[in-house]
Amino acid sequence: QNVAQKKFRYECSADGCTNKAQTGGVCRRHGAKVKRCSSEGCTNVVVQGGVCVKHGAKKFRYECSADGCTNNAVKGGVCIRHGAKVKYKKCISEGCTNKVVEGGVCKRHG
Repeated sequence: QNVAQKKFRYECSADGCTNKAQTGGVCRRHGAKVKRCSSEGCTNVVVQGGVCVKHGAKKFRYECSADGCTNNAVKGGVCIRHGAKVKYKKCISEGCTNKVVEGGVCKRHG
């Protein structure tokens, strides 16, 4: 049996709409309210602290703890270059060692 999977956990409740629901069970197109930047004259969406990225909101990411490295930390406080080991799932096809792209198989077997 093939069962169609939902694209999002919560879909818009408007008839025939398959967009992701925001607030009130509807998508932006069907009336979901989104917070706007509090800076005067700005209509961008709020990211952090009531302001957009343009007016000072920063998306927080940990930096690598190695001296002089500005890459994002992946695991254990370091980036991949400085020793973070990241395990990728392997393709389920027999004898294949490529990493999974979608549905348990690699690009070649998908």
